Amino acid sequence: MGMPWKEFNIVDLRFQFVLDSFQIGGNFTELCAQYGISTQCGYKWKERFIKEGKEGLFDKKKTPKNSPAKIAEETILEIIKIKNHRKFWGAKKILETYKKTFPNRKAPKRSTIERILKNVGLQDTKRKKRPSNSGQRISMPENATRPNHV
Repeated sequence: MGMPWKEFNIVDLRFQFVLDSFQIGGNFTELCAQYGISTQCGYKWKERFIKEGKEGLFDKKKTPKNSPAKIAEETILEIIKIKNHRKFWGAKKILETYKKTFPNRKAPKRSTIERILKNVGLQDTKRKKRPSNSGQRISMPENATRPNHV
């Protein structure tokens, strides 16, 4: 029976890279090339290890820590309440009603209201088809016998 495959964990590889980078006499650029990463990335992992230890070698979440433009839950509920009261109203009328009902609050944009209604499932995303032209089909003109004869 042959040797089993060696399994690598990404954090273990980063840890091994950082340990190798602390060895004296090694060229950092060559070490990064051996691991298949850029020197910029290598310095990033080395600095994170120095600051945070092995925990710094895990991938960080890319979501923002705070969202200042996030709509309040209270606002979302009021928009849904208006929509439920008037089923056939769209975002434009809901926005105007919201502004009149709550003049002291900052009203969300129309596109935000559309997104809220779509996420909740209260907005039909289907576009209405235009009626086809019911007129006669234009026939091909006769062959022109002289200039500007149409």
